[in-house]
Amino acid sequence: MIENIRKYTGLMVVVLVLLFVGLVFLDGGVSKAFNGKPVMEVGNQSISEKEFNRQRALMQLPSVLPTAIEIPENSRLLAKHYLGETFMEGPIPKTPSFIVQIMAEYLQPSLAEPERFIANRINIQKGGIEFGVTPSNDEVENFVETVLFTDTDGNFDQEAYTNFTKSRLSNIGGIPGFNNYIRDLLTAQNLSKVLGGGISTEKDTERELFDVQKQEISGSKITLESGVYEGRVKPTEEEIRTYYEENKQNYNSDELRKITYVSIEPDWDKALEKSKEAKAKAEAEEAERLKKAEEAKKKAEEAARKANEATNTAEEPKPAEETAEPQAETIAPKETPPNESGVGAEKSIETETSNSPATDGAQGDPGESGEPAPTPAPSNATDRILESKATQDDPALGEIGKDLNEALKDSLSNEKSLNPLEPTPAPIKPVTEETPATPKTAKEELNGAEKQEAVEALSSSIEEFYQKLADNEGEDFEAIAKDSNYEIKKSEFFSKADPPKELSAVIDSLQIGKISDAAFELPENGDSDEKLSDPYRTSDGWFLIRLDEVEDSLPLAYEAAKVQVTVDLKKKMARKQMVKEANDLYAELTKKIKAGKSFADAAKELDKEVTEVTGLAEGQTFNFGQRSQKLPDPPEFVATQYTNPGEISPIYFSPTEEEATEAQIIFVEKRELAKKDEFETDFGKLYESTTNSIRFVALSNWLYDRYETSGVISPKREGQQ
Repeated sequence: MIENIRKYTGLMVVVLVLLFVGLVFLDGGVSKAFNGKPVMEVGNQSISEKEFNRQRALMQLPSVLPTAIEIPENSRLLAKHYLGETFMEGPIPKTPSFIVQIMAEYLQPSLAEPERFIANRINIQKGGIEFGVTPSNDEVENFVETVLFTDTDGNFDQEAYTNFTKSRLSNIGGIPGFNNYIRDLLTAQNLSKVLGGGISTEKDTERELFDVQKQEISGSKITLESGVYEGRVKPTEEEIRTYYEENKQNYNSDELRKITYVSIEPDWDKALEKSKEAKAKAEAEEAERLKKAEEAKKKAEEAARKANEATNTAEEPKPAEETAEPQAETIAPKETPPNESGVGAEKSIETETSNSPATDGAQGDPGESGEPAPTPAPSNATDRILESKATQDDPALGEIGKDLNEALKDSLSNEKSLNPLEPTPAPIKPVTEETPATPKTAKEELNGAEKQEAVEALSSSIEEFYQKLADNEGEDFEAIAKDSNYEIKKSEFFSKADPPKELSAVIDSLQIGKISDAAFELPENGDSDEKLSDPYRTSDGWFLIRLDEVEDSLPLAYEAAKVQVTVDLKKKMARKQMVKEANDLYAELTKKIKAGKSFADAAKELDKEVTEVTGLAEGQTFNFGQRSQKLPDPPEFVATQYTNPGEISPIYFSPTEEEATEAQIIFVEKRELAKKDEFETDFGKLYESTTNSIRFVALSNWLYDRYETSGVISPKREGQQ
């Protein structure tokens, strides 16, 4: 064999050279030969199918970045440099995932247009070089470490970054692909400042609009509701049938879909055990830390005590000669000679009693003149009886004493009758056995962060499973799932409005909605891999679905649709009647007010109820820590904010005049500007926010223009020739 190779060495060299030349000149270069046949072109740059799929996978990257914690303040300083201070202080979650989603809006306005995303990236890269605003490698790495992967203290979270790069970047080009994506996002922000830097709004106009938004309005209103009119209208059979014929395209059965899917949840028992071990370890470390801190404290106290003793010993003065203090001379109290009647002796005894410790307190307190407090009343019924007995013959008491004595006897008699020797037994309460609480499952014992960590730990195995399916072009879904020890489940036909309970979990970080909604995103006609969804993460695990069958929506016959047709027709007739009456009422009220009547009197003449409205203002803003949320402006405020006092605002139909369920006619009596402490600060934020919006529009228009002039050739869709 070796001898044959040596014999034809020259021929083999010639063949290899010709093959190389053919690859270069016949198929667009060596890169195309290794990357595959191009499926898309942007300008003179070709995109292979492999690269196209990698770029499409990259569009999902913002949703898989950390979402659990908000970045700390020092990380926000860097984010503000690119996004603006107003944006970072606005009512948004300051998580790495959400920040990147906002930045990516320039590049990927829609997940359904990967070709626009790819073209935008290429044009952003060219624009960064053209305007000299492409960030350096150090800037990119600093943004990744400071903003995207930072802990609560603002330090780089190496562990989170390593786990992310290992589990998430395999299909997007690894760390270089990730860094290039972040570089393009930062370049886009820099370009927006350059392209929108010379554009601004008129500040005085912005101030006037701001003042309008900050006013408070008072007045009166009349409200009409379409529901009241629905009870008055009664369409005939002919009207119902005519309405059906005119709108039959709106009455169809629901489209039904059937799917095969895998639902992958963590081993919750293992997750709980891991959580308990982590908590026990943390508690042990905390106990050890406290123990060491206590020992260090004792050592410091002992050292301080010894140092203090040494200082006191060195500075202690010699003891001075003791001198006897003169003792105070004790003067004996003067004796008070008793008088003939013994009054002095009795008074002396009383004085000693009042000053003795035994009588101190409430009963021994002296009066205002130092006299002893009066003798307390007897403490029980027997004492009261004896005292009454001793004094009943006292002539000083007279008839009052006798009456008191008789009342006391009656009281004792009644007390005896009400309290017999044998007390009445208390009623026996029925014993109710408490139903023991159902023990929590391992999944229920875990908190939100622990569940999320357990779900996230599955990401590498899910990625591996999905890669096997992709390599097999979506074929053998059941066999590959079985090899991966995942249970295959099949659904019955279901509609988007009424999905099965097991498919009602909400997908994290995406705007798709529920798992069942994702089934309706898949194309009805397509290859096996196109009917396969991406792995979707929920709060409890992962889903991956395959579309199996579709039952198309079909037109409903008149009888099947009649109930809904009747409801819709009544609503339409009620709206029409309400709108007509509102317009007629508005004209009559305006005429009467111009004639000099008040709004209340004019409404009374037209038999309409008036409701007072006060303090109409914009929607409240609620602060939640570092976030805030503004409620929508009330409809009454929207209707009246441009109406002068003494006039009726234009009729406000909610939600629109064509679909109105309510009509409001509001008379404005007073409007005044409500200035608060943060008034000027809020205006500054609004002006900066408007400037940022202009930047966004400027860059978006620039990208659309570049897309049109780049000669983009998109991949062929199904059905295209």
